[in-house]
Amino acid sequence: MNFSSKLRCAILGACSLILTQGLMAQTSTPGGSTGGPAPSPTPTPTASTSGSTSGGPANTGRQVSLHVPDESAPLGGTVQMKFLVTEPTPISTGGPRVPRPAGTTPVGIQLFNPTGDVNGVAMVGATEITIASISSSGAQGSDYPIMTVAFQLPTNVSIGTKLPFSLDPASTWTLGLLGTATVKPFPPATITVGISSISITDVIPGGGLLPAGTVVSIEGMGFQSKTQVQLSGFQASAITVVSPQEIQIVLAQATQVTGKKIQVTNPDGSSATYFSYMRGILLEASARPLLASAKPIFSSVTYSQAVFAAGMSSTASQYGGIAAQNPNLAPATVTFALFAIDNTPLGTSTVVIPPRNYLMKETSELTGGVVPPAGSYLVVSSDEPMQAFGFLADDAAGIVVPHVALSAKY
Repeated sequence: MNFSSKLRCAILGACSLILTQGLMAQTSTPGGSTGGPAPSPTPTPTASTSGSTSGGPANTGRQVSLHVPDESAPLGGTVQMKFLVTEPTPISTGGPRVPRPAGTTPVGIQLFNPTGDVNGVAMVGATEITIASISSSGAQGSDYPIMTVAFQLPTNVSIGTKLPFSLDPASTWTLGLLGTATVKPFPPATITVGISSISITDVIPGGGLLPAGTVVSIEGMGFQSKTQVQLSGFQASAITVVSPQEIQIVLAQATQVTGKKIQVTNPDGSSATYFSYMRGILLEASARPLLASAKPIFSSVTYSQAVFAAGMSSTASQYGGIAAQNPNLAPATVTFALFAIDNTPLGTSTVVIPPRNYLMKETSELTGGVVPPAGSYLVVSSDEPMQAFGFLADDAAGIVVPHVALSAKY
């Protein structure tokens, strides 16, 4: 079988998978815009729970069993809600839906698995976040999250207000050859506002392979001179409390910081736990409104070159594209080259992506306006290791579904 035949088969397979993901992961469009906090009726204090655990009556069919711990933070602080699987689960694609707690603003979403090869797209609506993801390996055990969602808490509620947090029962996953699974019912977790004295907002740089001596900043609020910092899976040669909003750590050795667990604890016993990842900066928005409101979620896998299916649209409302992020400390020069199925060059462009920046665009926006014909493919090359995935968007359905590279050089 020659290259063109292999590519044609790969593209047809990718299209079939993408369309299946779109139907299974996102059957409705999340409402509202991406900006601002969730609608904020005055929250009613509720009885505290000791953390959300899977349980309750089982639904028919396969189910994913999750545990979501309770969290707390100061007024205006940030909580990172963590979705932990209670047993090894071979998730290949996912369509979780996360209702937004009243008055909160989502500030970061990340997906995790043992090999770091999970990509996704989040659509942030006024009341719910809908996520589509794809991975080639299964999820991890109960100590490590498959997903985190960080929310900034409101400042206009009473101290001690408790906000319930859970997962939409309509969430689905694909468990490889085992088929589709729903979420096993579990009691909601509780977010307590204003009781804790400390929170972590972000870690910068929070992702990528960083050399020894790199200064990593833990940003947040409520840090004190005697705040204790616990690092899991990596070491620091120095830790300094710079201000109530920043702690700096110096890496003792080269470290892949994506997914590393960081805990800070104040003398009063208040603590915050955060799983690190790169919260990228948008370099330039797409002209497509749907893409401008989508949030790409990058795996920690990096490439020097990757090939993606390009001409995959089956209706007028569909189009393909690429999301690419630079996780390095230096700028990355990235080339996007479109080829017909017979390897004829169709269009190209080169973009310099600064450190921690990303772009998410329709293919034609990266190839001089050339719309990819059926069977075409896009080669993405970079002089620095890059994170990238392809996607199929559908304006009519309001969905963006990720897909992986047909081939890649690491």
